[in-house]
Amino acid sequence: MLPGVQRFVFSGAALGLGILALHHGKTLLMPLAFAALLAFVLDPVVTWLRRHSVPRGVAVGAVLTLALSLLIGVGALMANQVSDLGQELPTYRKNIQQKLHDLRPAAVPSGSMREFGRIFSVVMREFDAATKTLDMGKKDNPGTTRVVVETDDSSPLEVAVNVLTTVGVQLATAGLVIILVMFMLLQRIELRDRLLRVMGGNQHQMADALSESAEKVSRYLLAQVLVNVGYGIPMALGLWWIGVPGAWLWGGLAALLRFIPYLGPAIGAISPLVLAFAVDPGWSVVLWTLALILVLELISNNVVEPLAYGGSTGVSPLAVLISAAFWATLWGPLGLVLATPLTVCLVVIGRHLAPLQFLEVLLGSAPVFDSATQLYHRLISGDLDEAEDMAYQEVRQTSLARFYGDTALPMLGLAARLSDEGVTAAHRHRLLDGTARFVAELQADDTAAQASDALAPNMLCVGLRTELDTLSADMLAHALAHAGLRARALPVASLQQARSDLRDAASVQVVYLCSLSKAPDTQVRLVCRRLRRHWPGVVVRLVAWRGAEALASPERQQALGVTAVLFRLPEVLALAEHERTAEPPSAHDDGGDGPGQPDAATAPTAVEALEASIHRSVQRAAAVFRVPAASLMLRTGATQVRCLLAGDVPQPGWSTEFLPPEVSPPDPALVDLQHPALERHPFMASRPVLDTHGAVLGVLAVHAPQGHALAAGEAELLSQMATELAPDVQALLMAWSPGSREAPEKAATMPAIGPGLTVGLRGHPA
Repeated sequence: MLPGVQRFVFSGAALGLGILALHHGKTLLMPLAFAALLAFVLDPVVTWLRRHSVPRGVAVGAVLTLALSLLIGVGALMANQVSDLGQELPTYRKNIQQKLHDLRPAAVPSGSMREFGRIFSVVMREFDAATKTLDMGKKDNPGTTRVVVETDDSSPLEVAVNVLTTVGVQLATAGLVIILVMFMLLQRIELRDRLLRVMGGNQHQMADALSESAEKVSRYLLAQVLVNVGYGIPMALGLWWIGVPGAWLWGGLAALLRFIPYLGPAIGAISPLVLAFAVDPGWSVVLWTLALILVLELISNNVVEPLAYGGSTGVSPLAVLISAAFWATLWGPLGLVLATPLTVCLVVIGRHLAPLQFLEVLLGSAPVFDSATQLYHRLISGDLDEAEDMAYQEVRQTSLARFYGDTALPMLGLAARLSDEGVTAAHRHRLLDGTARFVAELQADDTAAQASDALAPNMLCVGLRTELDTLSADMLAHALAHAGLRARALPVASLQQARSDLRDAASVQVVYLCSLSKAPDTQVRLVCRRLRRHWPGVVVRLVAWRGAEALASPERQQALGVTAVLFRLPEVLALAEHERTAEPPSAHDDGGDGPGQPDAATAPTAVEALEASIHRSVQRAAAVFRVPAASLMLRTGATQVRCLLAGDVPQPGWSTEFLPPEVSPPDPALVDLQHPALERHPFMASRPVLDTHGAVLGVLAVHAPQGHALAAGEAELLSQMATELAPDVQALLMAWSPGSREAPEKAATMPAIGPGLTVGLRGHPA
């Protein structure tokens, strides 16, 4: 048997034996647990007296005497109220009948429903009569009725013995509880030492566990006693003022029942309402009682309890409900009272003992994951709505920079760290697509960032290599733009081609290279050389989200070709803000189009935006399937296709490829693209990109060395990505119309190609 299975079996067996022991030993364990509960309540008072130089024995005796006196006094008062109420209840019968008579017309349906009810009643009466007739016909003598008279032969002595036995058991249990409480208070230190000795193990951990358990349970119970008494006394006074009989009885019951989680307060509120309904011929007493209960509940739940309890228990609401049901099943009503304190002890023990840590995870109220891990799990599970809600909630509660710096960017770092631990293509797709979506949603709702995007950027944020790097660059650019800085994100592939994205190079002063790799040296040097060719005097800074501090040394910076290495988002924002306050006003701030006016010459056109969006989607396909390259081929003429390459290729981006002469224009079965970037990355798999009518717009393909193939389920994922790409592709083909300056040579609307289109690259069959 495997070790994990053995551990599970042994744990289950031990848990089952423990539950059986709790159930069968409840006669002894219930008084012991109740005594411990009372000791936790009274110990703070004893400790307070000890601090004022009162001997422990005297302090324990005084506290027990006072507690017993209060219990006896309250019990006598409530018993007297019960007796008086029992004598008055028969006099309220007439009021109840009158109210029910008044309510009857409101409960009677009208129109067709009343007629239907009348017909149904007639049918049911006839059915009952027929049934009785049939039953009487089956009996031999319908007029004979048997009457069985049972008599109790118990003698008065036996009855007295039974009563005395029952009362004696209850009194003995109460006496045992009092004695146990007394000794627990007198020998608290000795009991603590003995428990530490019995538990063994790490004495420091066990001492912390016992101290924290005692402190949490004692503070919670004392706060609960004060809150419940503070609820019961105003309840009794209010009911007395309204005129409800037995006001002190209902106030005391409300205070006692609130020790039972969730169910107790409801019962304590319903009881006086029922009596108020009975005692008053009108409705004023009922309404005043309802108003009193609502006011007390609002004040107690929203003001008193948060101040008194705070985070003292550390138990989740669901765990309280489950523990209440569990302990009530084992020990009855007393189990409901003991449920929360016992669960608190289990949570604290699980926090300090590694073998029982699952108790804290299952029952505790503290989050089991930090916010970055929570966001990661929502994304890989496909809960995109939950991920967006979490993002918006954190932005509202803190700020955009705090959300990116404390949650979103660490989430990307976690994704990079776990990229080799059983992550499937579906997980990567959900993560990348979901992250891009919530970043785009945040950008769309950010008017400050949109105003900054309309200006010529003086800062570029470039993802160094992977799609995760690119997403981190998007977040950095958004955070900078939200702060009023002129920043824009740019794919690293744009640095490797002559694109119009780079036409505003004159305004760029700083480039941030964003990387989630722990050792980005080689890629940083390569990109820095390309940057120097475009911007010889530009300042290049590396933002190494997961890099080691050694990267910041002057020697490493010089070797990498960067002027600074930063590790955290607040560092980048602080440096950029400092430079903005120190630099003189730019042409975009003073003169030209006016302050804060968009620069139309540098804003990307609609076609450029579509091309960039499609490029990101194809790049994401390569990242999802972890292949070196991905491509998108669009038929734009009778003899040519437009090919987009993305990934780890020498020349990514758009290019025009011509069809071989032997391929028929309406239905090309084989397109042999002689693209130099595909020498090392032949075809692996492809799926057609279809429009809304089912016509083929193009082909989305992924490339890897020969011998690689899609895993189970990945073919459907590739089809899904091709479907998601279709709207942008259709819009781009419509924009590539004749006369458009962005259109390729002889651009034309792509003809409808048969749905069975396959594309092979450099002789490898599709």
